[in-house]
Amino acid sequence: MSGSEIAIPMQDLALAHEALEPELLAGLAKLLASGRFVQGEPVRSFEAELARYCGAPHAVGCNSGTDAIWLALRALDIGPGDAVVCPGFSFFASAATLVRLGARPIFCDILPGTLNLDPEDALRRAGTDRAWKAVLSVDLFGRLCELGPLEAHCRERGIPIVEDAAQSIGARDASGAPVGGRARVACLSFYPTKNLGALGDAGGVITADGELAARIARLRAHGESAPGLYDELGINSRLDSFQAMALSIKLRHLDRWTEARRALAAHYDALLLAHGALTAHEPFSADRLAVKLLEPAAAPAHATYHRYVVRIAAERRDGLIEALRGEGIGCEVYYPRGLHQQPALAAFAPAQPLIEVERATRECLALPLYPELGSAKVEQVVETLVRHLSR
Repeated sequence: MSGSEIAIPMQDLALAHEALEPELLAGLAKLLASGRFVQGEPVRSFEAELARYCGAPHAVGCNSGTDAIWLALRALDIGPGDAVVCPGFSFFASAATLVRLGARPIFCDILPGTLNLDPEDALRRAGTDRAWKAVLSVDLFGRLCELGPLEAHCRERGIPIVEDAAQSIGARDASGAPVGGRARVACLSFYPTKNLGALGDAGGVITADGELAARIARLRAHGESAPGLYDELGINSRLDSFQAMALSIKLRHLDRWTEARRALAAHYDALLLAHGALTAHEPFSADRLAVKLLEPAAAPAHATYHRYVVRIAAERRDGLIEALRGEGIGCEVYYPRGLHQQPALAAFAPAQPLIEVERATRECLALPLYPELGSAKVEQVVETLVRHLSR
């Protein structure tokens, strides 16, 4: 079956925007009449709405989630030679942005049940490197990264925590704190496939630090501090008014969409467990279904399920992918390589292997999940998966 004929895609953006079309077209007409297409009132309005939604004093929009990370790190004076702790399992931009600044990523292992940074491993690996200047934590697949002893270490030493929250807007941690609640600054992506997605590239940062927010706002506009005055070199990363308008409209629906994602993820979990799937810390076994669920977030924490990811026994995963796609069911591998295994980042590979990262690259598989999916299609995906893995 060709990609255009997939019965259950990973995501259906056309369906997601169908109900919003009248609002979006009305917003576009208003914007065209205004003649203000960069920054302007739509951006200021969205930044205020975003700050309120995240419970943060300040929000600054920019051109992408990648730029959000660059701006946050640059505003914290992270630069050439600075060592920054980060997980070895994430999207390429997380670490590539560090290298663009001349910094040196200290790649650390992950926790197998959450796929987020292992704080104990980070302390072990970074403990001998007295020059480390920041921690870049990643909230993978919509689950906030709990830093525990690493957070305490950073607080005691004044080391800033930068939260890559590209996939986690609306999530809460084990204390009930929202995205950005424990970080110096949190970086958001509004790429179209994100839970809150623009109609093109867009990103933003949230922070409680007013001076940091002001510097980020200058850096996104070439470093301009007053009309025609540039005190430092920034980049061109302004948020388009059109994207801000669309994001303001969609932000009003985000909680409803998040609850739908969480309900569908719970349905996946229940069905797979009923068919003999394993929990996060059980080893794969020949007499059980070759599926392992990730560790659930315990209230008041909750994940936003940007992706619904399971672990498949490595020797079965490729065959399962072929079978699912053959029956018109979308699925994707996030991520097929650890960051330290990417050719562009190989110079920063750690001396000691990242065992859990490399195991995750062989086992993780994302299944379709989006608010409009519906429980019947979840059941179809699970039935197909179980049928092939039971052979």
